[in-house]
Amino acid sequence: MKLFLKIMPICLLSLSLNAEIISGFIENDVVNGEDKHYTNGAAFTYLSNKDTNDLNKYDSSFFNLVSKIPTFNNDTKYQTLGITLSHLTFTPTNSDEQNKIIKDVPYAGVVTVDFILYKWEEDFFHQYMLTLGMVGPSSSAENFQKAYHHITGNNETKGWNNQLEEDFLYNFSYAYGYKAFKHEFSYGKMDIINNFRLDVGNYNRALMAGSVIRYGNNYPNNFNTIGRLLGANENKLLNLDSKSNKSFGWSVSYGLGYSYTDYFYVNNYDKSYELDKLKDTVVQLISFDTYFDNLVLSFTYKTSKFVSVDNKSEYENWGGVSLAYLF
Repeated sequence: MKLFLKIMPICLLSLSLNAEIISGFIENDVVNGEDKHYTNGAAFTYLSNKDTNDLNKYDSSFFNLVSKIPTFNNDTKYQTLGITLSHLTFTPTNSDEQNKIIKDVPYAGVVTVDFILYKWEEDFFHQYMLTLGMVGPSSSAENFQKAYHHITGNNETKGWNNQLEEDFLYNFSYAYGYKAFKHEFSYGKMDIINNFRLDVGNYNRALMAGSVIRYGNNYPNNFNTIGRLLGANENKLLNLDSKSNKSFGWSVSYGLGYSYTDYFYVNNYDKSYELDKLKDTVVQLISFDTYFDNLVLSFTYKTSKFVSVDNKSEYENWGGVSLAYLF
């Protein structure tokens, strides 16, 4: 927790920018009918205006530095900064067992802060992300889950005394996305957006690629990608202000992705749990998004493998809800 007392002033400093978008996101495995493995996620995201590379407006050494970060196509027109605060909860399948359960996901709470830099144009983006976080009791995952189960009437989990110990997490990721197809019809329009993502660090080491096809009407030209395996998808917030009118808009999307996970801290750090590397998994995503005035309400349904035991794994499902507001 001391780490986050040091990080939060940096977050507040960044929030002094003219805000463009804030978003809240909740993801849960309640759609699975079970309470296990990656069982709950919550995130709060802020994205700045798209002109932070205007050094006449943002005259500081920090903005001068980030504006010099290169891409493989240096002609990007816009630059956006962002922060995501995330809280993730993990539990084994049997929540009634008080003793440590081998060959299942350990109890764990993870809190992270993502510092995000986008360099982008209307048809493509580069995303750089630095993640700092903690795993362990200071995440207060046990208290959050007890409160949630009390509200929903679920049984209390009994094995949190076995949760993973305190540790510092760090990660770096790079993602690239582009609009491969766009077409307008007499009613509505369609697009296909591809994206690639690389994660390295002591929290998550993975490669991911995916495509999302979307159809709807009066939706903004944002980047409706498949995002990351767990948690919020900040890419969908980028270029939301391209919808200039206040009329109602909507879209429905289907995404298909592939992820190779070499290491994920919760599953692979403590070898005594005898879990395998997840390696290959196919990710499927269905989303329904509504746009009205300055509000965006989105619903997602995601399917993926998460844990591998004795080289066997099964697909799990999560439902998500997000609400974004444009200033």
